[in-house]
Amino acid sequence: MLQFGSDSKIATLPSGIRIAYRIFPGKSKVPLFCVHGLTGNLKNFEPIAQGLSKKGITVIVYDLRGRGNSDKPKEEYSARVHAQDLKELATILGYSKISILSHSLGAWIALRFAEKFPSFLEKAVLIDGGGELSIKRKISNLLMIQGSLARLGRRIPSKEIYLQEAKKSPLLSAWNMNIQNFLLYELESVGILSPSLIPGDNFYGPVICSIPPFVIDSELKNMGGAMRPSGIVARLFKDPKEFFKTVQENKIMPYSALRCPVLVLRALKPNFKPGDELLPSSAIEKMKEKIQNLKVYELTDKNHYESVLLEDKERDQEIFKFLKS
Repeated sequence: MLQFGSDSKIATLPSGIRIAYRIFPGKSKVPLFCVHGLTGNLKNFEPIAQGLSKKGITVIVYDLRGRGNSDKPKEEYSARVHAQDLKELATILGYSKISILSHSLGAWIALRFAEKFPSFLEKAVLIDGGGELSIKRKISNLLMIQGSLARLGRRIPSKEIYLQEAKKSPLLSAWNMNIQNFLLYELESVGILSPSLIPGDNFYGPVICSIPPFVIDSELKNMGGAMRPSGIVARLFKDPKEFFKTVQENKIMPYSALRCPVLVLRALKPNFKPGDELLPSSAIEKMKEKIQNLKVYELTDKNHYESVLLEDKERDQEIFKFLKS
């Protein structure tokens, strides 16, 4: 079922997976593909995409598999799997070279894309993600995102209540229609009223977030985490060899694969408390050390979620200047 407010198209990849996408046309020969975060969808980047499109940049936003209108198979989910999907999507749409604008998990995907297809990548923008972190810091970050995971699998009486709960989140200091559209897009109706009796895009009765919990659990497992901290301990005891193998694989990021210019946008505003930012200073220093053509821009008044959900003309101008340089 297409989500609320959907105006996306569907591309069927060679793997058989169907991916939902939307193109914001421009005159640039190299398009910008926007890769959202763990519980995001293509609506995350639409406001930025609209602005860049007006300035002549062709922008493609899409739903990762497991989100929005894209397929949600009961298979493994990982940054490498998403990187392959992105390559296939870009090829189907007729592109042999792309730039990437990514957020959070999307930054991991961008790095794995660079690792697998280095010559395919023109430029990369990593927003608040892709850092090399200690195990302690990873656990801290996992605890920080628990609030955003709480909505998964929950049956909510109505979309109005769903939005009311979101508005109360301490992670957002402001509210706008872009955030509302992003949240409505991820909803599915679980009411008993026949779809033929529902006018337009309205929801009647109970709703649920369309992201299956097994999708997020698989993503986190492949990053050495779990939906709940207790799950990390359980995986450690169940298969310590496999657990430490996963941790080791994610310990060092493939920065050397980035042969293109890179812009990192770092959110400095605390999410809940000072020092809980997702890209600590230590991670930024490692990026500066290992990524040759790197520029860092700091978002002093935004946290991890606000870095893409809230409007910011200076942020958007910085991205545009980087892409045009």
